[in-house]
Amino acid sequence: MTGVSEDGREGAVSSSVERRRERASLARPIAAADAAALLGGADATDLGDRLRERSRARRLLVLRRIAWTVVTAALVGGATWVVFFSSLFALSTTSIQVSGEDGALVTVESVRSSVAGFEGVPLTRLNTQAVARAVESNVAVKSASVSRRWPTSLRVSVSMRAGMAVEASSGSYWLVDDQGVAFERLGSAGGYPLLTLSEDRATGASDVASVLGALDESTRSQVSAITSSGTQVTFTLRGGQTVKWGTNEDAPQKARVLATLLANVTATTYDVSSPNHPVTS
Repeated sequence: MTGVSEDGREGAVSSSVERRRERASLARPIAAADAAALLGGADATDLGDRLRERSRARRLLVLRRIAWTVVTAALVGGATWVVFFSSLFALSTTSIQVSGEDGALVTVESVRSSVAGFEGVPLTRLNTQAVARAVESNVAVKSASVSRRWPTSLRVSVSMRAGMAVEASSGSYWLVDDQGVAFERLGSAGGYPLLTLSEDRATGASDVASVLGALDESTRSQVSAITSSGTQVTFTLRGGQTVKWGTNEDAPQKARVLATLLANVTATTYDVSSPNHPVTS
């Protein structure tokens, strides 16, 4: 058997201990200086340079992000100002397009004049409902709708009031629509029936409109005066006959019964308030 010398055993033990120390040292985080000491020479310099380059790259990235944020904010702020406050989209009332006007009570120029207070307001901030209300300040306008025409104009569509009867006032006549609004002064009644309304003008006018709308053309042309008192409607024909219509219920049936009576029965009063049981006298 070949023996191992005492010196050989001691060398092996010593080498084993040294290797364990090196592994323990490498297992810990190594600072750049320590790494340089371990690697030595050019390797240490390269590692330090790479660490410094990475640090500079991180700083540059942060600076670029900050700069981009500042530039983006400036661009957004500038665009917002242009869109909402500059004259680029400012309303020009002279270029407003108008439709539905009658050319007499409501004209293109009168509509443009009604919205003159909005001149120069950017379309992006313009309240189209407020513009519509300004147009409707003309009593002859029943309603108005407004839409934007980019970049600086509007389209205004007007719905005119339609007269159904006239009211006498101070020696003249006013044309009245189905909402009870008197909107045009006339020199004479013309072919319109003379209207008398109760205090609730809107309801009374609606009832009268229902009656006149239900009558056939021949009968409607004979109506010379019509009155709404509460829920009851009565009217007078040009021949002097009185028609008691009652409420606006069953209007189509009442109109048919009345037409039949006028064609076949001579009377001074026709009561069709109960159309299944009409009465003449």
